[in-house]
Amino acid sequence: MNQQLHQFLEQYGATDGVLYLGHAGLLAVIGGKKILFDPIIESQPYGDSWVFFPPQLDDPALYDVDAVIVSHIHQDHYDLPFLRALKPSVKVAIVGQRPSFEADIQANADRPITIIEPETVTELLPGVKVFGVTHDSNGIDSSVIAYNDRFCIYHGNDNYLKPATMAKFTTVGVDIDVACIPYAYIHWYPFLMEYPQDKLHEKQIESERLVNMYQDDCLNVIDILKPKVVIPFGANLLIDDGNMHSEINMAVRTPVEFAAYARARRPELAEVVLPMLAGDYAGKPDGKLAVTMQRVYTVEEYRDAANDFLRSRPAKTVRTDWQQVDLDGFLAVLRTRLEVCDTPIDNVLQFELTYLGQPILVEIDCMNYVPTIVPAFATGRNVHRFRLDEISSAEWLNGKRFEEIIGMRRFTLMREPNLYLPDVLKIFNTVV
Repeated sequence: MNQQLHQFLEQYGATDGVLYLGHAGLLAVIGGKKILFDPIIESQPYGDSWVFFPPQLDDPALYDVDAVIVSHIHQDHYDLPFLRALKPSVKVAIVGQRPSFEADIQANADRPITIIEPETVTELLPGVKVFGVTHDSNGIDSSVIAYNDRFCIYHGNDNYLKPATMAKFTTVGVDIDVACIPYAYIHWYPFLMEYPQDKLHEKQIESERLVNMYQDDCLNVIDILKPKVVIPFGANLLIDDGNMHSEINMAVRTPVEFAAYARARRPELAEVVLPMLAGDYAGKPDGKLAVTMQRVYTVEEYRDAANDFLRSRPAKTVRTDWQQVDLDGFLAVLRTRLEVCDTPIDNVLQFELTYLGQPILVEIDCMNYVPTIVPAFATGRNVHRFRLDEISSAEWLNGKRFEEIIGMRRFTLMREPNLYLPDVLKIFNTVV
């Protein structure tokens, strides 16, 4: 058994505690009942383009639990092969009122699913209660507290809630011991945007604004929930490109950097916001919360260790079993997907691909939603132009939806004009 997992269960396996598995994964023990949150054990998210650092805890003992709570459908939180491998006695639960997620997990997990009614105290296991809240508007995310009369944890996954919605957790009347709160959103905008040389300062300003917005949101959640300990989490996911200092990896602040940010902004949180990593844990051995951390990194030590880890991994390559793609078949699939689009938009989606060493240019004119292969891109129109690397090009041409390509983050995007157009965003996020 993993040494840290063994130590945790030896100390807290019959009482109350929480072991951080890494990223958004937790093993909570509440009154001796073992509950996993968002375990990623058997899957690699987004076409194996991402990697966890530090690596998530992975041990056969993690299959021996009483319940699993899955926050939402995104691949870095939702491990269907793991859910299918669990014993029938393990209860798998989600917060309800999200029809698409309910339909997917009920169809694919090969087991009954317990639906937790949002904003309702529910006894999930004997002596263990839960209370869940869904996102204000996106229909995807959820957060949960799980507790008994001695111990309470908050699992926030990627669920950025309005203050009034977050305050609903305080109406339950329990004190939160350990809160796992997101502080960063791993997004492509604006970090993968192509800006003209004379506008790069605008990109830097926008990048800093978004990074700080999410960090400040975490501080505001701390003010509302008032937990004894905060695990800054949900951002231990790196693009597996061999370089911790690439633009997209630098865009995401590390837990160590956020802890330093919190101390600078709120000195009183120095003993509350702790940069806990995979294998660290907390519990109440004698009624008082105790924290065990294997190592505390400096900012530079963490980034250097992550860089060494990424450089040690094999370089990504295109699958060798893929041969010349059927471009007519690819366009036919796109035409079928685009049948749901019927409102003309004055914009052209352009995709610059590379496959087996050859360039392929794809255009979708949003005035008529007809996809075509072109010898050169149209000019003089409003455009969203994606440049995909060879790996993401191969994935899309061989059947992946573009939503999954976005998740891989192996692209750049140029918009002309550089405007946020949600109707266009919806097409490449959910249609093609």
